[in-house]
Amino acid sequence: MSDLDRLYDRINEENRPHLEGAFPREQSIDRRRQGRGVIFEGDDGVFTQSWFPICRSSELPAGKVLGSNFLDGQVVAFRDADGIANVVSAYCPHNGANLAQGDLVGGELRCAFHHWCFDGKGSCTRTGSGDPVPPRAKLFKYPTVERYGLVWAFNGEEPLWHLPDLGLPDEELTFHADIPHIDLLADPWVFMCNTLDFNHVKCLHGIDIDGDDPAEDIVWAPHSVSYDLTGIFRETGARISYSLAIHGSNIFLQTGEANGRWFAFLFPLGLLRPGTQRCYFIIATRKSDGTPEDDAKVQETLDFAMKLERFVVSQDIGVLNSIRFTRGQFTRSDKALSKFLDHIARFPRAHPGAAHIR
Repeated sequence: MSDLDRLYDRINEENRPHLEGAFPREQSIDRRRQGRGVIFEGDDGVFTQSWFPICRSSELPAGKVLGSNFLDGQVVAFRDADGIANVVSAYCPHNGANLAQGDLVGGELRCAFHHWCFDGKGSCTRTGSGDPVPPRAKLFKYPTVERYGLVWAFNGEEPLWHLPDLGLPDEELTFHADIPHIDLLADPWVFMCNTLDFNHVKCLHGIDIDGDDPAEDIVWAPHSVSYDLTGIFRETGARISYSLAIHGSNIFLQTGEANGRWFAFLFPLGLLRPGTQRCYFIIATRKSDGTPEDDAKVQETLDFAMKLERFVVSQDIGVLNSIRFTRGQFTRSDKALSKFLDHIARFPRAHPGAAHIR
């Protein structure tokens, strides 16, 4: 096991109680969610309307009911009879039993307590007693997609935007077999701020950025922010040429070359509890042409990119795991970061499943 693996394992173990909702007073992160001039997830009972990863596809085999914390409550994920992943509120509308304790019968979710059954839309199809189904017996169904090896749920009744492409059509890409994660104690948007924090890129990551002011070329869209970045790692001399984007408040996408290798890095952050984030590493590159030589080259690129991105993120871990983010003494070179915080403050926020998942 490498030093990097040991670091990730240690941080994940230390932060597990926080993501599970156990906040010992002496370790509470609530006091860090008091920074000035920013809006934290869950403030006023609402959350960013974004796509959030719920689990890896591999964690949801056919026949399994998977319970997960989400936003400020709990959901369950399961596959219906056609193998399609669904994410619904976790509590049965009959007596409130947690459906994570249930099972699947004919592709429907069955409550363990009284055998009420629910389809992939969250509708109750029958009761265990045979009594007629009450008209309002329904779970909250989150819009759900399965892509890039993850099951995603959108915080809303309907998606406001689609998951981003990775620079090439999916069928032209091959993906790293592993999707590791790191759990950190800050809202997802706090990590996304790093993308627009050019001083941190230079100081913490040691990257000399080409040009005078990358902030001038940022594209601000209703649900995303994007720009191109070229530069060089000061320590190794490796050159980078990236297209960078943030989708929603929690999905980082980077495509381009590092040291002459083209790859895509998707870094989506799940929200298991306010003040937490589960960060997944997804690496893709162009498919092999089928020759043994190209197969080896493709795998080398995937392994290189995974190692690089996990290393870069490791440089952020200590800061983000302890930060009390404040819109404090910004200076002129922080103008892109300041504008991004305005962008996050304007982003649509809601909690349509609140009454069902809490």
